[in-house]
Amino acid sequence: MCGICGIAGNVDSGVIERMTLSLTHRGPDDGGVELFPVHQLAFGHRRLSIIDLSPSGRQPMSNEDGSVWISFNGELYNYRELKAGLDSQRHSFASQTDCEVLLHLYEERGPECFKLLNGMFAFALYDARRERLFLVRDQLGVKPLYYIETNGQLLFGSEIKAILAAGVYSPEIDWQSAHDFFSFLYVPAPNTIFRDIRALPPAHFLEYDLRTRRVVQFERYWKITDWGLAKPTTDEREIRAELRRLMADAVEKQLMADVPLGAFLSGGIDSNVIVGLMAMQSRQVKTFTVLFDEPEMTYYDERAEAQRVADKFGTEHHELTIDLSRPEEMLDLVGHFDQPFGNTTFFLTYLLSRYTRDFVTVALSGAGGDELFGGYPRYRAVQAMKYLRFVPRVAAKAALAALSFQKDDFNDRRLHRVRALLAGLDADPARQYLKWVYYLDEDRKAQLFAKAANGNRASHRVLQDHLNHIPPSWDDGNRFSYLDVETFLPDNLLEYSDKMSMAWALELRVPFLDPRVVELAFQIPFSMKLNRAGSKTILRTTFADLIPPENLRAPKKGFNVPLGGWMRAKLDRFFDELLPREYVQREGIFEFDYIQQLRQEHRQGRRDNAYELFAILIFDTWYRKYIL
Repeated sequence: MCGICGIAGNVDSGVIERMTLSLTHRGPDDGGVELFPVHQLAFGHRRLSIIDLSPSGRQPMSNEDGSVWISFNGELYNYRELKAGLDSQRHSFASQTDCEVLLHLYEERGPECFKLLNGMFAFALYDARRERLFLVRDQLGVKPLYYIETNGQLLFGSEIKAILAAGVYSPEIDWQSAHDFFSFLYVPAPNTIFRDIRALPPAHFLEYDLRTRRVVQFERYWKITDWGLAKPTTDEREIRAELRRLMADAVEKQLMADVPLGAFLSGGIDSNVIVGLMAMQSRQVKTFTVLFDEPEMTYYDERAEAQRVADKFGTEHHELTIDLSRPEEMLDLVGHFDQPFGNTTFFLTYLLSRYTRDFVTVALSGAGGDELFGGYPRYRAVQAMKYLRFVPRVAAKAALAALSFQKDDFNDRRLHRVRALLAGLDADPARQYLKWVYYLDEDRKAQLFAKAANGNRASHRVLQDHLNHIPPSWDDGNRFSYLDVETFLPDNLLEYSDKMSMAWALELRVPFLDPRVVELAFQIPFSMKLNRAGSKTILRTTFADLIPPENLRAPKKGFNVPLGGWMRAKLDRFFDELLPREYVQREGIFEFDYIQQLRQEHRQGRRDNAYELFAILIFDTWYRKYIL
């Protein structure tokens, strides 16, 4: 796991060294830069040593004659198989690393080799003979990569801060992204909060001509829609056997490391499966669980469920009791994202990663299981909509009106979900779904933003753009699961997983996002994933022997903080300190009176505005750090 950066159009050693230095936290073990004056190109690299800890693994790395160079972030889990398939007469190896295999694979196959990779990765590859630069990102977007074309130069980095460190770009706000942030609590890719800085989408590569200084190809090399339900599988025994085989192989491959390794363990099905498969292939597994002592966090505490798994497999179990006495620490983490980010789970992941890094360098996670196998409550809503369409609208409106007078429970969002369900009865599929993932709708954003920052396109277009690529034969459940895999997963869950773990140089691996598992998941009818038996049915039945019976019956709790309560007390004061009327009016971004309205509604319990208010605080913290 590493940090990469580079610039085409400038070989100033001071520039690339600044860019590389900004990524030290991602790779504290080693670093290097390479200048290529012939093509006005520079690569930077920070290394977290995972495979082949010797100096031979140092990057940027080249092939034997220096005609191909790479700066690589991530892991290739199938590099041994790829190495075995290479022409042994043509290549000599100076290391035992996966990225050297990739160099030689590219020599033999060119850009077609990107389709053969199984792993999590983002890399830059320089082909001196063809005078080309390639930027490539993994299929599911586990590893990030950002870039910008400006003033005849192409700059890129694992984090936006590397691009900013170059000093050739003056930060400006992309107002469409700002509006989208308040809808989703994250900025949907490929846009970023910075005008002109882009995120390379998952499963894409960019080809840059170093002579003409322009992008000549921007291509998607892997698509879920090429697999999903094109060949639907209905034989449950066959599905279970294949799912078991692929998950076991994915976990086995991801145990590859020359450093200590463990796993995040909650009470959920996904991490239970990962730890169980690890235990079947490893002598002893180190597991790490979050505990909560605060009364308001009792619902989220999963120590009993996690302990059952630890006892079942005899893991070396570690428990971290989270101190939530200073929630304002969340505001300090904006600098790790470089963008506004409002999903508060990032705070717990940050604290758990810090603790885990004292014991291991690599940790496996159950991320992706919910999106692939129907784990979220919103998938239930998708099914319910089929039947609620027949409810008389008069009755639905009356029910919605009655519920609007009910006070929100800040620790339970079920009432919010029922309101969203009823409000979306007459909407198109994209807008229906958006009701569940939206925080501020278009009307409320229009009230929040001052006129100077208003006038952008509705955020539901983000989802509609992806829906347009789904074959009409897909069932609704898999359609919206696909939306999550294309948007929520890389831009939200994987975004905070990467940024918060790499803040402590901890590598997180995600076996559920092995492309083969994803391809299989989208060949399974959604009725096998979520039905009367519950959510993730196919996952529960396939791995029932690995999951304690009590955990199979336990409700999904989630992984979150008591934001509703915090926003009434500990965090509310920051509005008076950071956002007084004079400041808000001077900057001209928000309407001060509407912010006060949101605060008042929340204090009185009339409406749970916690996430909307938190988004305002986060945005302002980012604005002060990067724009003012």
